[in-house]
Amino acid sequence: MRVPLKSGYKAEISRDGRVLILYGPDDSEIGAIEPPEHGDFYHFAYHAVEGECPIVSFAPEHKINGWPDWYYKIDVHQKTIERLNPWR
Repeated sequence: MRVPLKSGYKAEISRDGRVLILYGPDDSEIGAIEPPEHGDFYHFAYHAVEGECPIVSFAPEHKINGWPDWYYKIDVHQKTIERLNPWR
C-alpha cells in the first residue's frame, strides 16, 4: 500500500520488507531504498514531527540502544533514510 508523505511524495514497503519504493507526486516510481544492515522495513507509523515514517525492525541481537524498532525519516530527493527515535 502506498503511503502519502508530508513532502507530497509516496512510499511503499515491498512484501518482503527489503525495499522501500519511492513514488513522485504523479505516482511514477522514482527510486528505492534498502533498509540499514540487519534491519527490515516493518510498516509505516505516524511520527509527531515527520508525519508517516517507515519503521525499521532489527533482530534481537542487533538492537540499537536496547530498542529493536525505530522510526526513519525519508529524504526522497537524496533517496536516503535517517534514524530518528525508537518506535513505541
